[in-house]
Amino acid sequence: MSFETDKQTLDDLNLLGKYKNNSVYSLYVGTVTRGGERKMEDMFLHPLTDAKSINERSAVFRYFRDHDFGFPFGKDEFDVVEQYIAGASGKRAFMNMLQVLRAKAMFYISHDPEFGIIRDRIVTSIEFFRKARTYFDELGRDVAGNPFQKIAERGKALLNDSRVTKLLENTRRENPGLMDMLFFDRNLRCVCHKNFKEIVELLQEIDVNVVVGSVAREKKFCFAEAADDGEILVAVKGLHHPRIDGAISNDLEVTATKNVFFLTGANMAGKSTLMKSFGISVYLAHMGFPVAATSMKFRIQDGMYTSINVPDNINLGYSHFYAEVLRVKKVAIEVSRDKRLVVIFDELFKGTNVKDAFDATLAVTEAIAERKNCAFMVSTHIIEVGQELGKRCDNVTFEYLPTVMKGKLPTYTYKLEPGITSDKHGMIIINNEKIIEIIKGEVAS
Repeated sequence: MSFETDKQTLDDLNLLGKYKNNSVYSLYVGTVTRGGERKMEDMFLHPLTDAKSINERSAVFRYFRDHDFGFPFGKDEFDVVEQYIAGASGKRAFMNMLQVLRAKAMFYISHDPEFGIIRDRIVTSIEFFRKARTYFDELGRDVAGNPFQKIAERGKALLNDSRVTKLLENTRRENPGLMDMLFFDRNLRCVCHKNFKEIVELLQEIDVNVVVGSVAREKKFCFAEAADDGEILVAVKGLHHPRIDGAISNDLEVTATKNVFFLTGANMAGKSTLMKSFGISVYLAHMGFPVAATSMKFRIQDGMYTSINVPDNINLGYSHFYAEVLRVKKVAIEVSRDKRLVVIFDELFKGTNVKDAFDATLAVTEAIAERKNCAFMVSTHIIEVGQELGKRCDNVTFEYLPTVMKGKLPTYTYKLEPGITSDKHGMIIINNEKIIEIIKGEVAS
């Protein structure tokens, strides 16, 4: 079963986009191989929903975090070998031989460069797989008990095959003549083709491991512990946004008995950033990827939906409020199907008047609180909603991000505190910016 989400959620959390500014994916753009890049994209598009698979993938990444192996192959080198090996087949030995002989003949006739190209590919490939053999020996150190052990041992076995060894140790490998080239080409692209093709695929996977492990090491991210069941839905310590260096961290927990996390705070107090950090951590945890936190435990969820930056739709004639309503309806439908979901609502119904926003936010939050299988995070500026919700529901955790006044200047700690905020500093900020005075012409704009 695949992890459910949608474009709105991916956009809200800025998860995808190799070249998108400050996207989460852009942290992991260091892959050398084309195949590794494809595997990375597939992991981002398809989070896992099985605790065993997630924990095994995390264990592999953790191994590469703890061992800085690097990746000893250059992009151009890998491309040459990948194209040379990938396009081969053990059934085309005769055609491959004719290709080499024809290239040699054309070289004699017109100095056609194809023969030299084939020769370079052969020499590069042999040296590449000799380097790979040394690399797999290094990868296998201290690997006992780690899920990566099977891959390391498989790579070593493929490259220690007697036929492969005979090829890689051939004394003519650096300066082959025509007959040498026919022998090397036949072994590379026919006799040992399956071995070499599988090695290329294993190295593409290792390329991803190296990049993810490197990010975890450099950023000091942790790996989450997944469970198929349990009281804890999401518990995370030291949570912060992965794209904000030096960000203030927070601890928070959502459990089966306290499955609604209700967040309040003034403008600029950090609510949206905290909610995005939470959503990103849940998504990456289901990928088995490192999380911007010091520790995290979570129960496997079926998916995640957010409502953070819902735009209006001019083409369809939807106002901002109606777009919000449709978004909440979409999430409500998914929640009603008894799925295990993580749902994040940031400032529900901010596109309507305060009275309607109060009534709607209270009604929706009270209703979703009944869905104990799901984990909810809800924020609002309307603190009265929290006060009333506390009277009606016993499964809500109330926390807020405080504002500290320094004279007339509001400052922010970005640290969660228990309870519901009483901060109302909108007019202070407006007055600090002298907006009324500017309108009246009392000060220069």
